[in-house]
Amino acid sequence: MDLTQKFEKIKKCRISNSENLLEILHLGSQPLANSLKKERNDKEDRYPLSISFCPESSLLQLNETIDKKVLFEDYVWVTGTSETAREYSVVFADRIIAVANVSTADFIVEIASNDGTFLKPFLDRGYRNILGVDPAKNLVERANKQGIRSLAEFWSSAIASELVYRHGNAKLVIARNVIPHVSDLIDVIKGIFKILREDGVGVIEFHNAGKIQEELHYDSIYHEHLCYFSIKSMTYLLNQQGLHPFHIEKSSISGGSLVIYFSKEQKDRSAELDHAIQVEEEKKVNDLMMWQAFANRAVAHRKKTIEILSSLEGKNIIGFGSSARSQTYLNYCGIHSHHMAAIIDNNPLKQGLFAPGSSIPIIDINSGLELKPDLIFILAWNFCDEIAKECLKAGYKGDFLLPFPNEPYFLRNNEIF
Repeated sequence: MDLTQKFEKIKKCRISNSENLLEILHLGSQPLANSLKKERNDKEDRYPLSISFCPESSLLQLNETIDKKVLFEDYVWVTGTSETAREYSVVFADRIIAVANVSTADFIVEIASNDGTFLKPFLDRGYRNILGVDPAKNLVERANKQGIRSLAEFWSSAIASELVYRHGNAKLVIARNVIPHVSDLIDVIKGIFKILREDGVGVIEFHNAGKIQEELHYDSIYHEHLCYFSIKSMTYLLNQQGLHPFHIEKSSISGGSLVIYFSKEQKDRSAELDHAIQVEEEKKVNDLMMWQAFANRAVAHRKKTIEILSSLEGKNIIGFGSSARSQTYLNYCGIHSHHMAAIIDNNPLKQGLFAPGSSIPIIDINSGLELKPDLIFILAWNFCDEIAKECLKAGYKGDFLLPFPNEPYFLRNNEIF
């Protein structure tokens, strides 16, 4: 498959079909964020990475769509690697059980279930009728070995029909940080509508566009993330398919996510949802001028990053967290092994490989600390507390540099506890 067959550029909004797309920011040509290399000099494809805004739907979206089989069939992000994610999965399950009033006999489906980390707390609480659906065969195999029933498929309305035939309709459908990944959004939401019981509850977690805008999370823009939803644009999408938001909560991970609850029946909106909508309106999250200002700030942020790294010339800098979002940042700013000797990552699937584009080697924490870093650059900044404490516990005595939120800043060793 040549490069032109692996991606296409959109001409219309992904949810409104409007041709009035206004380009906001171009981050250059970048390799796929999770396409880690076996050898430093391995050849890699690069694709344009840019975003546009649709005034009709208020959706911020990627202009380029990469073939989903290229992106997802063998995946290296493992949810259970993160202690923060494991802890949050328990809180997440308890909140959903309370809001959705799910009984232990009810059928529960998670779309893009990864290694099953977020279904495990349901299993631990006696919920046996659960099913994860994820296209990554390596992760589905891992989940099934842990007793979390999982199916290796891309979610679609066709798969939803098949599952209804086999298992009946679901009382609860969960989709965490996946809706922004899909190119056929309408079909995916139709599939949720199809499998959901009339009294069922759907739950979508998504990286909040308002938070992205306010705190300058341009590192969350990469080829897997096709859409960046606000409450307004998410509501637009759900309403299109006969689904109605009724409640919202904040998530403690991903640097600022929202969890929206919806149903087929129209319910009274919760005070939390009304308040969140009001805040979004007051901050003008869905105004074009705010996204244009965001683009200008991203350009200034890149300049500031380069200035800081230049001032640290001669220092031994080690990164921590070879996350997908860190690859956007590294490649947009032109950071490579001259600036950073290695990147520590706790995921064994990544260790021994090289970061895409920058070609920085990925190693375990013991190997990283053996390099005696003068400074640790926390690239996975949304897990800052967990990473900083782990480093100090392992004997690191230096300071940290974080790229986000907002401008890059230093975190001194004595400021952590």
